This record gives sequence, C-alpha cells and structure tokens, in this order.
Amino acid sequence: MAKGKALTDIEVGSIVSSEIKASLGYIGSDITEQRQKSLEYYFGEPFGNEQEGRSQVVSTDVSDVIESILPTLLRTFAASDEIVKCEPVTAEDEEVAKQASDYLNYVFNKDNDGFITLYTLFKDALIQKNGIAKIYWDTSKKRERESYEKLSEDEYTMLLDENGVKVKEHTEYEDEKAIKEKENILKQIEESGQPVDPMTLEQINNTPIPMLHDVVIEREEDFGKVKIEAIPPEEFLIERRAKSIQDANFVAHRTTVTRTQLVEAGFDSDKVYSLPADSQDRYNEEKITRYRNLDHDYNSDAGEASTDEISIFECYIRLDEEGDGVAKLRKITLAGAEGYTILDDELCDSIPFVSVTPIMVPHRFYGRSVSEMTEDLQLIKSTVMRQLLDNMYLTNNNRVAVMDGQVNLDDLLTNRPGGVVRTKGSPGQVMMPMQTQTINNQAFPMLEYLDTVREQRTGITRYSQGMDADSLNKTATGVNTILSQAQMRVELIARIFAETGVKDMFLKMFELIVKHQDKERIIKIRNNFVPFRPMEWRNRCNISISVGLGTGSRDQQLSILNNILQTQLKALELQGSAAGPMVNLRNIYNTLSKIVENAGLKNPNSFFTDPDIGMQNMPPPQPPQPTEFEKVSQLQVQGENYRKQIDSELKIKQLEKDYQEMILRFETRIKELELQYGTKINETELRNNAMLAKEEIVQQGKIQEQAQRTIREQRKAALGELDQITKNVINPNNEQQ
Repeated sequence: MAKGKALTDIEVGSIVSSEIKASLGYIGSDITEQRQKSLEYYFGEPFGNEQEGRSQVVSTDVSDVIESILPTLLRTFAASDEIVKCEPVTAEDEEVAKQASDYLNYVFNKDNDGFITLYTLFKDALIQKNGIAKIYWDTSKKRERESYEKLSEDEYTMLLDENGVKVKEHTEYEDEKAIKEKENILKQIEESGQPVDPMTLEQINNTPIPMLHDVVIEREEDFGKVKIEAIPPEEFLIERRAKSIQDANFVAHRTTVTRTQLVEAGFDSDKVYSLPADSQDRYNEEKITRYRNLDHDYNSDAGEASTDEISIFECYIRLDEEGDGVAKLRKITLAGAEGYTILDDELCDSIPFVSVTPIMVPHRFYGRSVSEMTEDLQLIKSTVMRQLLDNMYLTNNNRVAVMDGQVNLDDLLTNRPGGVVRTKGSPGQVMMPMQTQTINNQAFPMLEYLDTVREQRTGITRYSQGMDADSLNKTATGVNTILSQAQMRVELIARIFAETGVKDMFLKMFELIVKHQDKERIIKIRNNFVPFRPMEWRNRCNISISVGLGTGSRDQQLSILNNILQTQLKALELQGSAAGPMVNLRNIYNTLSKIVENAGLKNPNSFFTDPDIGMQNMPPPQPPQPTEFEKVSQLQVQGENYRKQIDSELKIKQLEKDYQEMILRFETRIKELELQYGTKINETELRNNAMLAKEEIVQQGKIQEQAQRTIREQRKAALGELDQITKNVINPNNEQQ
C-alpha cells in the first residue's frame, strides 16, 4: 500500500488472512506434519506398515527418553519456590529487586500453578520442537452465586449497595416473629383489664411489621491478574522468515471458543451470533492425533447456538494501518475458519508469547526436539524386535513338509495336546519338520547397539537411570565420568530453557504487573504477611532477571554446600564473633537454606529461622554480671538497709505495745467512770477513731511520727470527753441553766 493511505477493514482483513495461511504452523505445513509424527512416536502408535499375522510390537524409546529427562529439568527449576531472582542495576534498586523477586515467584507458583506450567511447556518442547507459553493480563470478571435468607431491610439495602451485586431471585415477606410479638402485646393489654390510652392502642395497631428478604445474588468482581498458559504448539502461528517471536512481523494464537465465551470476553453480541459456526479443529491432524485415544469427535454438533464452536485468530501483526509510513504492532482478532470477520483491532505494546526449544538451530525459530533424535531408532528397534518375535514364533511352531495325499491335513492343522495326525505311511517318511534358523545372535547385539546410539544422542544412559546391573563392576571414576557427561547434556537443555523462554516469561510478568496492578496486595512470604505495591516500581524497574541453575547433580551440590558450611563454621570460630569480617549469621543461613532447597523441600524457614527475624523475636539481653567490688558494695548497702528495717520494725512493735497499753488504761478508766457516775460512754466511737487513725498511720508509712501524734490527739480527745462527762455528772442541769 502507498504511504499516506489508511487501510480499510477489508484490506486489513485480507492482509491478516494472507499472513495466517502463509504462516508456519498453519494446517498442512511441514512443521505440523513433523510435530504430528513426533506425537505418534511418543504415544507409541503403529507405523502403518504392520502385517496381519505378524508381530506388531512398537518400542517406546521416544517416550522413555523424554520421561527420563523431565524429572531432572523440573527438579532444576522447581525444587524450591524461588525460581527467578531480580538483580538490581543500581544501589537504589536493591530493595525493589528484592520485593520483585518475592512477588514474581509468588505470582508464578501460587496464582498460576507454576509447576504444571513448566511441566507442560518443557514436555511440548521435548516432543514437538518448541514449547509455547502465553503471558497476559487477565481482566476476566469473577462471578460467584450467593444465597441469603431472612435479611432485614437494612441488611438487604447494604447488600444491594455493594459493588458488582446483581439480584437474580428475591422473595419479600413479613417477619413472623414480629407478628407474634405484636399479638402478644395486644393480648396482654386485653387480659390486664386496665384502661389503655386510645392513642397508644392506635399506635400499636398502626406499627408496620418488619419485612424479611430471601435473595439470590450474583457477585461480579474485577479480578485482574497475570495469567500464564502453556498453549498447544498446533495453536501457535508465526511467519516463515521469523528468527524469534519478538522480531516476527506476524504471530497468532489460533483457538476454538463458543459464542458464550466470546460474549463474556466483551465482544459485541450481535456480531458474535452473526458468525457462522465453524471450527478448523476438525481439519487439524495434529490436534486429532493428540486426542485420538480419547475418541474426540470434532464433528459433533451440540445443536445450540450459544455453544457453537467458532475459530478465533488472535493476531499480532506489524502494520501501517494509519498510512503514516510506520508499521506499528497491532492486536487484531479475527473469527471464522474461512471468511474472516474482524472482531477487534487495537494497538499493543508487545507480543505475549515466549518459546523454549531443547536444541537450538541458529538463525531459525524452530529448533529440534528430543523426539526427532530418537524416532528413527524407535522405528529400527521396533522392526528388529518384530522380526525377533516372529522368528521365535516360527522356531517354537516349526513348519512341516508333508507328502501330498499321505497326511490328513485337518488333523495336522488342528494343533492340540494329545492330538492325532492320521497318515497313510510312516510319519517319518510322509512328514518332515522344516527347521527355522534363529536370529538371536544377530538381533540382540543389534538392539544393544541401538541403545548405545540412543544414549550417545540424548545423554540419557543406563547409569543415570540406575538400570545397569554391571555398573558395580566398573570403577567409580569411570561411572562418574559417564554420569557427568550425561548430566552435561541435560544441563545444556536446562540452560537453554532458562536463558530463552523462562527468563523472557518473567520479564513479561514484571512488565504486566508494573503496568496494570494499581492496588496494594498483601501476601504471605516466609511466614509473614507482607504488603506489595508494584505501582511504585514503575519508575524504578531498572532491574535484570536471572534464573538460578545449579552446577552438577544434586548430590554434588549437596556435597559442595556441606563443605562451604564447614568452612564457614571454622571461620566463625576463628573470628570469635558472629559479626566478624569474614562470616556472619546471614551467610550461614543462606547456606542452610540452599541445603534445604537442594533436598527438594519448599520452605527453608520451617527448619531454620531468618537471623533478621530471629533477632527481632529474641528477649532483651541480660544486664552484665557485677564485679567483685560491686558485689561487696551491694552487700554492704543491702546490710545497712536491712539493719534500718529491723530498727524500724522494733520501734513499730514498741509503739504498738505502748498503744495497746494506752487503750487498756483508757478502757479501764471508762469503766471506772461508768460505775462511778452511772452514765454510758460511747466507747465504740472512740475506739473506731483510734483504729482509723492507726490505719492511716500505717498506710502513710510514717509509723514512728504519726503513732506518737495519734496517741497525743486521742489522749487529748479522751480527756476532753471525760471532762465533759464529769461536768454533766456533777451538774446535770447545767445545760438547762
């Protein structure tokens, strides 16, 4: 198209559809045929050259090799929850990098079931050249159906005020309990026989009965998050000249969805239901092979419009749609197997796919699979095994040459124990067994040779699988050399996976989280609930991502880590402190954590406590022990205080004794006056006053001074009262006068 001319929808649809049909992975391409063949070999399906009545056994070399490589790969990546580590580029990025590492690992393992994702991705690559993963921000809404009964008006109103709540069913009725309570009140008023204010009675009758609500709601909640999908290789399309996904001018994801799914995804309902029901899956031999053993019927028709299957192409294409002379990356969604209809067209930032391949081919997108390396061996081995079995059948059931007309053929062909064969002459003359030459001496060495070739190609040996019975007779050095060479082949595959697809996957995750997650999220990290605010990383995301891979086997790593730990402990002993210049508690904790992870355990904090957390939870340090001089001084001070305390107690006891004697003399004097003058003296009040004064003295802690003062005051009061009593006795009419 000429510069400056914008493209119409028809032109855009034509360009995109042409790219779809010319892409690698489209129906009928060489890549699809190769991948289909690899799937058939992995499933151990017949080769198509089988003969009736002959052996049809199929060797499983492809499956055996792939299933032997997978455990090592998955253990390398998924042995711990820390798959990826973000490394800061500048000093200011260190805290952001630490937070990003924790959050990315959590999102991958918890939000997306990272183990299953890696398993599927790696297995697709080992079987079908390349494993493809799609990473995108999922904005699909989360719908939940909830039921409530007997809600009050306020509760019902509060429920409706919540965001995203839609009422599906609603029943309103009067509260039976309130009705009964009202009836009981009226009954009690009637039974009481008391006159009632008419206004009150009218108010009771006019009081409305509260209403209750039974309601079924659908709660719709925006649930934006990073979504990672390992998509089937047959659903991925890429331009033929592409060397990588990010450099490709055209990439597409082909899938089949229902009309309901399209409407829920936000596409126009009228346009969706105007599309003809059609699915390319019925023509996709690769997918048919994948589901062949499950009796999957791609021609089935549900007969209901909402569940009709429609082919969807989510295309990412660099296109000068505006006519400004600059091709921009656009996301164009097309529907239909033949006549394509544009459902959506928008600008986008990047292509949401990553790829891994076990054997890279330079300057080419598609690499080689492990399946390709062993398919010919599986065919040859199956052929040899079939011939060997056929030979064994013929050896155990020899053919017989008979003289025509001299042997009853029905008897001869009916092979049963104790069976009789009728002959017209001597059996040795009319029947002669035909000896079959065995091929054991040729077949078994050939099978051994094929196994050796397979080991050389793949690096998966009998030693690495623990299957060689003679390995004990070989030297330890030789066996270790073989194991190391085999391990190197698998480690190379792991390194390729890490530096290509896995690293790119986490980079895309980081970009999506920073761009779209605008809310704080609290998650549990290392047994602590930690808030994460990725929106603050937007201007501080200058970090690099590395995927940690170990060296050597797990046993070798464990041995190395134990040696490091012993060296650290010796250095700690030499420096005499945990805060020394060479080794600290953090260094030792890191080593112990790696040992736990190497053992395949997920959470090192279950076995060892992070020193930063442990220091926070430790009790405050005990005060230093006093010196001998301080101890003597403390004893002297304690002795002096004890002596003063004893003196005070003695004085108190003496005052108590004096006080009791004073009270006794006082009571005696009272009795004498009562006998002498016949007047009752308020002894109790006086005694209470004295006791209150005593308690006050004790509480104030000034026993010596206060006791004396109390005694003087009480004595004065007692004398004054005695004086008044004496006057009344001598002159009873004194007051009247």
